[in-house]
Amino acid sequence: MKCELEHWDNVKRDCKYPIEDNNEGYVYGIYLLDEDDIIDVEWFKTDQERFKAIKKYNLEIVNSMDYYSD
Repeated sequence: MKCELEHWDNVKRDCKYPIEDNNEGYVYGIYLLDEDDIIDVEWFKTDQERFKAIKKYNLEIVNSMDYYSD
């Protein structure tokens, strides 16, 4: 299965969530994809936890644009 990496700061900016919203510390995300459609999202507190899940489920990363940018 394919996945895209995401960072909470990008979601917060794009959705105009309050600046203090930190998603309870879950800031490293994975969008699970079916073709080009997002079918699920998982959030992790550390990048290490995220990559452990990617490895465990044998996911293919189709982007690495998870950094925050203005």
